Amino acid sequence: MKLSKFIVGALLVALSSHAFAQYDAIDKDYYVFPIQPEKDNFLSGNMGELRSSHFHAGLDIKTNGVEGLSVLASADGYVSRIRVGTGGYGNCIYIQHPNGTSTVYAHLRNFSEAIAEYTLKEQYRRKSFEVNLFPKKGEFTVKKGEVIGFSGNSGSSTGPHLHFEIRGVNHEVLDPLRIGFNQIKDNIPPKIETLALKTNNIQSRVNQQFGRFEFDLQSKNSRGLHTDTIYALGQIGMEIFTYDQLNGASNRNGVPLIDVYVNDELYFQQNIDSINFSLQKNILIHTNYQAAKETRKRFNKLYVDDGNPLKFYPKKKNNGYLLVEANAIKNVRIEARDAYGNKSTVQFVIKGLPTIECLSDPIKVKYNSYTLDNTLMLFQSRDSINNKITVYNQQGSKVYEPAYYNDQQNVYLIDLRKVLPLEVVYRDGSRQEIAYSDRVPAASEHSFLADTYSLKFSKSTLFDTLYFRAKHYVDEKTGKDVFEFSEDIYPLKGGIEVEMELLGSYDSLSQYRLYMVDGSGNAGFVGGTIKDGKARFTMHGFGKYTLLKDLEPPTIRKRSVQNNIISLTIDDKLSGINNFEAKLNGEWLLMHYEPKKKLIWSEMLHKNKPLKGEFELKVADNAGNESILKLNIE
Repeated sequence: MKLSKFIVGALLVALSSHAFAQYDAIDKDYYVFPIQPEKDNFLSGNMGELRSSHFHAGLDIKTNGVEGLSVLASADGYVSRIRVGTGGYGNCIYIQHPNGTSTVYAHLRNFSEAIAEYTLKEQYRRKSFEVNLFPKKGEFTVKKGEVIGFSGNSGSSTGPHLHFEIRGVNHEVLDPLRIGFNQIKDNIPPKIETLALKTNNIQSRVNQQFGRFEFDLQSKNSRGLHTDTIYALGQIGMEIFTYDQLNGASNRNGVPLIDVYVNDELYFQQNIDSINFSLQKNILIHTNYQAAKETRKRFNKLYVDDGNPLKFYPKKKNNGYLLVEANAIKNVRIEARDAYGNKSTVQFVIKGLPTIECLSDPIKVKYNSYTLDNTLMLFQSRDSINNKITVYNQQGSKVYEPAYYNDQQNVYLIDLRKVLPLEVVYRDGSRQEIAYSDRVPAASEHSFLADTYSLKFSKSTLFDTLYFRAKHYVDEKTGKDVFEFSEDIYPLKGGIEVEMELLGSYDSLSQYRLYMVDGSGNAGFVGGTIKDGKARFTMHGFGKYTLLKDLEPPTIRKRSVQNNIISLTIDDKLSGINNFEAKLNGEWLLMHYEPKKKLIWSEMLHKNKPLKGEFELKVADNAGNESILKLNIE
C-alpha cells in the first residue's frame, strides 16, 4: 500500500539538547581517529544500527576491503584487556583512559609487537588459541596515536574493517560521532522509506480493518490512498522503516533520534545515545520482530511494548500508542535525525472513523489464518446465506460472526486471551486445524506437559505473552522424531527447556544428536542429551527439531609449510568443528583458526626454533567424531 501526498522534507538542523546531554563533559579533542586520521573515512555501520540480534555498538570503519592498516590508540592510557577468539570481536584490544572512558578496537588481523608477544606467551601457557587476558595496570601503557595493532577481518566480521567503540565510565557504549571526528562527513538526512500502522487490540482498526498496514513514503499520487488522511480507530501503534547514509558510502546505517509530534505536542522520542550490553537482546522488542520475519525490514516501533526495559525513550505519552476516537483529528509529524543533526520530516493526518461491518475496499488477506499479537485472524469467502463459523477449543465451541466483510471476503477475529482454538468448522463443513497448545505469560515460570513431551519456561524466557502451537511426531520418511514449535512470530529472550520421549526407530541412539532444520533442509547443531529413551535440549528459536546421525569425521587438508608455518584447512559437514589440538614432537603447538576461511595455521613460541619433526593435529566435531593428521616436517 502506498501513501500519497505525504510531505517528506529534509533539512540540516541542530540537535536538541537532550541528545548531547551526557556528551557535554567529554573533551571533543581528547580522542584521535583510530585509523588513517589524516584522511576522510567511511563507515559501514554506526552506533545503534539495528542488527538481527543486537544494537550495533560503536562504528564500523571501512578499510577499502584490505587488511593490515595501522590501528592507533585513540588517547593516552593502558591496555586493560586483550581477547582472541573465533567469533565475536575476534582479535580485540581494550584501552583504559585517564578520563574514565575506554576504547575498543576489534576484528584486528594482529597486534603490535609487544602486545602480540605477551599474548603468544599466554596462549602457550594456557595451551589455548582463544584467550581473554587482563594485563596489569600500566603493563602496556600507550600514547595517543601509537600503533597498537593492524586492521583485519577476525571474529564474526563479514569483511575487512575496524570496529571502534568509546565506552563511558559505567562501561556503556557511547556514540563516537556525537563526540567528534571530522574524518567522517555527513550532510545527508535520514531516509524514511515506509510507515506502518498497527492495531493494538481486537477493537482497533486502520482504514476499517484489523492488522498491520504499510504505506510507501517514496511514491506520490498512488492508487492505494488518495489523500493525506489515514482513517483509524482505537489504540494504534506507529512504526517506520528508516535508515541513514553518510557521504561517500552506500551502506544503510541506523537512525539514533526520532521525535513524534501529535497535534504539535511532543508525543514520543527515541534517542539511542548509549548502549548497555546486558540489554542488547531487547532489540527484538524495540523492533517489530514479526514484521522483520515477513518483510526482511527492521521497523523502529514508535511505541513501547510490554516487556521492553530499554531507556531509549525519554518521552512516551501513552507509551507512544495513539488513542484515536471517532471523528478525532491527529496531525502527526515524525522527525528522524542522525548524529550530525541532518533531519527528515514526514507529516500526515489520522482521522477517527467509526467501525463498519461492510467494506467497499479490498480486504488484506494473510493466508487462511494469521496471528497478530493477541488476536487470531481467520478468512472465509463471502456467502449470501451463511457466514458463521464454529470454533472448537478445549472447553467446547463457539459460533462467530464476521468482524467485518466485503462482497468477497469475511474476516473473523478471535481473542486468544479468552480462547485457544483447536479447530475451525466452516459453513461448507470443511475443517481447519488450528491446534493452539498453550498460553504462556511473560516474566513467570511455566510448565507445559503433553503426552510425549514437556516444556519449561523460566521468568526470563519471554518478553510478552506467548501463544504457541507445538507437535511431536515421527517423520514418515526418516522414521525419526520431529518436534515442531509454532510459527516464528514471537521473539524469545531466553531458552525453553524441552524433554521429548523418543518414539522413532534408531539403530544406535548414542550416535545421534539433536539438530534444528530450517525450511531449506539445512541442519544446525543443537546438542542436548539423549538418555533413558528421552531427548533433552534447550530451544532458543521456533522451528523444527529432529535427531540426525553424524558418523563422518572432520576433514583435514594440508595447504603448505613455508616460512616456519604450517597451514591447513579443516571442515565438518554436519555437526561442525568443536575443538582442535596440534603437537610438534609431542609438545603443544599454537594453531590460529579462521572459521570463515576454514583455515588453521601454526605459530611457534620461539621464532628462531625451526618447525621440524613429528607434527600431529587432532580435530573433533560436535558429534564426537575425531580426525588425526600426522606429518613428518623436514
